[in-house]
Amino acid sequence: MIDRAPVSEALQHLIVKATGRPCGLGALPLVNGKPAEVPYVVLYPLGGPVGGAPLADASEDAELVYQLTSVAGRTDQAEWMADRGRRAVLERAPSGAWRNSLEIPGVDVWGRELDADDGTDTTASAQGVVTSSQRYRLSATSRT
Repeated sequence: MIDRAPVSEALQHLIVKATGRPCGLGALPLVNGKPAEVPYVVLYPLGGPVGGAPLADASEDAELVYQLTSVAGRTDQAEWMADRGRRAVLERAPSGAWRNSLEIPGVDVWGRELDADDGTDTTASAQGVVTSSQRYRLSATSRT
């Protein structure tokens, strides 16, 4: 079975490293114990099917879905942060390998795709909050 917690932690670490901005896991990110300043991102684990291994294969499979919500003070900041998040998760090097690797003991994340892009939400812009949300699907297999 593929546990979600190590995948979530690795994805959060990848996003922080690749974007250079704070990322909270299901919550507002903290920097030195205080709420992060915008722009930042929040990573939400959403679910997805986890399948058992076929009879002749000891590997387990999982499709894990995450929402990455960029939070900013203006629309251009939210779009900038969303672009950085997209690159962090999906960008490939010229060799075809993922530019930002996911290091998860015992798990090989072999597929990453943008599942949905909800675009920018400006309904709270009068309060200085603009968001942009994308959902990503990770396909993983356990390493035996």
